[in-house]
Amino acid sequence: MKRDYSFALVISIALAIFAGAGIWIKEMAMFWIFGILSVLSLISIWSKQIIIDLERKEIIVKIGLIGKPFPIPFEDFQNFELVRIKQYLLTTNTSLNIQYLKNGKEKSAMIAQGFTSRSMQNLANEIDEIIHGL
Repeated sequence: MKRDYSFALVISIALAIFAGAGIWIKEMAMFWIFGILSVLSLISIWSKQIIIDLERKEIIVKIGLIGKPFPIPFEDFQNFELVRIKQYLLTTNTSLNIQYLKNGKEKSAMIAQGFTSRSMQNLANEIDEIIHGL
């Protein structure tokens, strides 16, 4: 599966631009706040993991800096949910969520985020082929 960095990189670059603007207008608090957020955003990009373990028949998801990895067994997997957020006819965010059962309750976890629904749909199709192609 090919990772999509576009959405996270746009956010990180925008935060870095705001940090640079803080230097330009001589507002060091703005520089430090947006600079730190930009660095944390970049670190968060590479800490995100989606692992499909075919031996144990589970998907291991780790999202964010401090989130712990949690397994989702294939038998608990329900479906994918594609969520698009639009403002004034422009898609501002698209996320792919996986829905699963945990202790009899339906849970949801975001596994990917980007700008286009096509890339999220392709990712959902790839994961579905891996899971059901056993």
